[in-house]
Amino acid sequence: MHQMNVFQPVRGIGHIFFWYDNWRLAARVRSRMLASGFVECPLPDERVHCFLCDDFETCLPVLSNFLTEREKRQVSILMSESANPSIFEYGRLKTIETHETQLLGLWLGDMLMDRRYRSLMQPIVHAKNHNHVAGYEFLIRGLHTDGTDIPAPTLFATAEKCEMLYALDMAAGESATRTARMHDISEDVFVNVLPRTIGDEAGLDAWLQAVLAAAEITPEQMVFELVESQQLADSGALRSLVQKLHDQGIRVAMDDFGSGFNNLVGLVEVAPDYIKIDKSLVDDLSKDHRKSNLIANLVDTAKNSDIEVIAEGVEDAETAEILVTLGVDYLQGYHLGFPKDEPVPNSSIAV
Repeated sequence: MHQMNVFQPVRGIGHIFFWYDNWRLAARVRSRMLASGFVECPLPDERVHCFLCDDFETCLPVLSNFLTEREKRQVSILMSESANPSIFEYGRLKTIETHETQLLGLWLGDMLMDRRYRSLMQPIVHAKNHNHVAGYEFLIRGLHTDGTDIPAPTLFATAEKCEMLYALDMAAGESATRTARMHDISEDVFVNVLPRTIGDEAGLDAWLQAVLAAAEITPEQMVFELVESQQLADSGALRSLVQKLHDQGIRVAMDDFGSGFNNLVGLVEVAPDYIKIDKSLVDDLSKDHRKSNLIANLVDTAKNSDIEVIAEGVEDAETAEILVTLGVDYLQGYHLGFPKDEPVPNSSIAV
């Protein structure tokens, strides 16, 4: 690897070096690079390959496309912008996976710094009167520099990979309350919140100061939807968090209820203000009586504990009617209104 002068580099063009764990991996990656049109600069060490590269921003996605996730963790690379790379650059070796994560972090960080995000509003209506909007769930969307949307799953998957969930969660809350203020929303403001963001006093105080105070929205108008996949490890800790929110005047909804590990005993112990029945239980409700029985049991337990029930994923009138007969309090879904930039006029909601 010390004989870096075995090729004559082209002036003004950078290089990308590959280090491998084994020769089989080296052969696979070299073959794919050549097939993709990269020009190789021969080296004496078979464990190291070098290719000319003049555009690192487009080079990394190319590599990502033809390497498996395991290979991304195995292959280390050095991207050098120098026309005559030096051995002293080798200390900057990183795996392709690390490069990807860092680039994703830069991309997400730029988006958050530029406030390139917005909130869409989806109505939550009273089950027995679809023209009565009880509140709106505010759903964050990122924005590319050209103004096109970045869906929420992409945002949160990226944030989790880059350990930036806290920053994205705060941005989602800020966007929600700012949008509610801009449209003079008087109904309840439902916002998805990660328990890790507000799980301690400092985190909760920071959220309230950064998100509520600036928008001049009172805590009593807020409903925090705690996403189940991010819930705290035990029901006691979750109960403590719910009590802290109640002390601030904020109501709590358990999101995606009916999927995963949650249970009716835990529901009674935690005592949220709402549960949101997961879409998986609402899908094909008219064809699956087992789901109807399960929802009826959930509703019965909730009612006995003074917890109101919201059904998500309501996409047709028949499903809405069944949910009303089962005693659900509120409905949300495409049948009642799509997520939009503007509040949905009551007169436009399907009946």
